[in-house]
Amino acid sequence: MNGHASSPMDYKSCLEGFRRSDSERDAFVAELLQNFQALELKYTEKCDDYNNEVESRRMWQSKAKTSEVALIEQKQASGSNNFALAVIDGDGAVFQDYLLAQGKDGGADCAHYLHTELRKHLKATYPDSNVADWSIVVHIVLNMQGLGNKLQQCNIINNPNELVAFGRAFSLAQPLFSFIDVGGGKERADHKIREMLRLFLPNAQCKHVFFGPCHDNGYLPVLEPYRLDQATAARLTLIECSPATPGFQQVGLQRIRCPKVFRMENLPAKVNGTTPSTYQATNGVTPPYQNALPVRTTTGMNASTATFVPTAPVKHSSSSSPAPSAESGASNTWAAVGKTGPTTKTIDITSKKAPAKKHVLVNTYDERLDAPLPESDSKAFARFADRIKIHGKMCNNYHLTGKCEAGEYCDYHHGERLTPGEQLVLKHKARSLCCPQKTTCRDAGCSLGHHCKHGSGCYLEWCRFAETHGRDLEPAKKVFADGSEEWLSSYLERYRTRQ
Repeated sequence: MNGHASSPMDYKSCLEGFRRSDSERDAFVAELLQNFQALELKYTEKCDDYNNEVESRRMWQSKAKTSEVALIEQKQASGSNNFALAVIDGDGAVFQDYLLAQGKDGGADCAHYLHTELRKHLKATYPDSNVADWSIVVHIVLNMQGLGNKLQQCNIINNPNELVAFGRAFSLAQPLFSFIDVGGGKERADHKIREMLRLFLPNAQCKHVFFGPCHDNGYLPVLEPYRLDQATAARLTLIECSPATPGFQQVGLQRIRCPKVFRMENLPAKVNGTTPSTYQATNGVTPPYQNALPVRTTTGMNASTATFVPTAPVKHSSSSSPAPSAESGASNTWAAVGKTGPTTKTIDITSKKAPAKKHVLVNTYDERLDAPLPESDSKAFARFADRIKIHGKMCNNYHLTGKCEAGEYCDYHHGERLTPGEQLVLKHKARSLCCPQKTTCRDAGCSLGHHCKHGSGCYLEWCRFAETHGRDLEPAKKVFADGSEEWLSSYLERYRTRQ
């Protein structure tokens, strides 16, 4: 074959080699393309991550700059307009007699002396701070009329209006000093003072708070939350207007006295209808009364706002009753007088126990509590249910209080009054309705409910009193119809035990 020795098989073998080479090349190129696509996907993801990081960094940088500016502004704001607050119960912290007796002039002097005393204490407490730039705010919370009457009865002032002039001058002498008249009822002063402490103590610009006086153990629960907070306790000082009771001594808060401004003893009690009216001042300070009786007691915290009662016996006379006659031969007694008349009269002269004053129970936060009711009798419940079936729903006012203002226009049944056992059943039903006044209700005759009787352990899915589930259900004091209060001895005993 023209000198070539190659056979067809050799060509086939060579062709197969070319084919294998092409197949390997195609596989290699395909693998390269696949790897390229995977790398391209990873690259895209990395680019997206990088862009996100750039945006995030820029966002946080912007927020950091904004926060830094806000912090600087806050520091500048907190460094200016700083103030100290003094909240004083004026019914117990009574100003010195010689200041009150001067009326308007005494009020101005009193403001100056108090401002000086508080400024001096602030300088001693904060030696490294510029206390001179701090404003001093003073709120005297009191019953103006009640205190004015008491001061007049003690011959300290001639007319209750003099206290008004004193307070006006006190407020004008220092622009941030105020006399706040809350009227009768100790709970009004307590509530306002408690809210002032709650508002101002967390305020960064309020650098220090003075609270006085230490005469009333009723304020101990108010101070308890702040006593446990060391940072807040360091900013709180008690003004000791009378020797601190053991409860205030155990609180552990720092205390100061201002003898030039406040009486160091309570107002004097009347002796046989008279009180000492002559004072001798020593270094400009009138010495306190001797043998002064305390204004408030543990069982009657409301005495500072109540009417002053003389300790001397009161003689009663009656023009309609015949006077005893010496000619009767008997001693001057009502029994002897009765025998002299035309008919024989029997007069009971035994002392009768005064009826208990109506009151409501409140907790230490002045929230109305319902006195527990006894369990109702099953038979009375059955009779009550039968009457409901016959007559329909009963009128709460008519059957529980004996009168209904709606009269014949009332939508509920009156008829024959329920028996005591049936009335108890009705009282339980009335308690399931929420009183519109809620925590502020002070009507001793209110038969509606003021909180959930189960408290935080209520198992009802829907409860009318759900908002009261977290309320403190421990009675702390009685509130009477005239606004006066009386702390429960059982509560005070438990409180002292917890101390």
